[in-house]
Amino acid sequence: MELPFKSVAISTIVHATESEEKIRQAMRTILPDEVESERSEAEGHYGDPKIILSADVERRPHLREFWDKLLKKLDEGGREWLSRKAINRVGDDCRLYLRLDKQHAVQNDQLRFTDTGDVLHVRINISAYPAKKEIAVEKMKDFIETGLGYGRGN
Repeated sequence: MELPFKSVAISTIVHATESEEKIRQAMRTILPDEVESERSEAEGHYGDPKIILSADVERRPHLREFWDKLLKKLDEGGREWLSRKAINRVGDDCRLYLRLDKQHAVQNDQLRFTDTGDVLHVRINISAYPAKKEIAVEKMKDFIETGLGYGRGN
């Protein structure tokens, strides 16, 4: 099955107490080889320095590479979680919102979904025409029913 995505945005915040290189490496585990992350500096609520790392994946071959890397790096139960919960994480803007545990990725070289804490934010734009949540959800249901498209070579 063809991926029902038209783009992916990944971002995270690197706090002053964290290693930027380790966080960047955690992001690399799901970024296509040819896609680089961008770095910007920000200031926290109490004046503490923060770094924002972000990347956009837009080309079809890169989207496939992203999806393959994501599925391969998921911890045990990750694909099952996607199958059960992905549809509920589609917003009115036709985006699938995922949160990956950043510390788990750094420490274990694996990805785990979470609802709280320090995360890698993943926003996947679903190809829905016209752009309506119901259509995006239907596309995700179809995608999930085909086994999340993994190993299909599309």
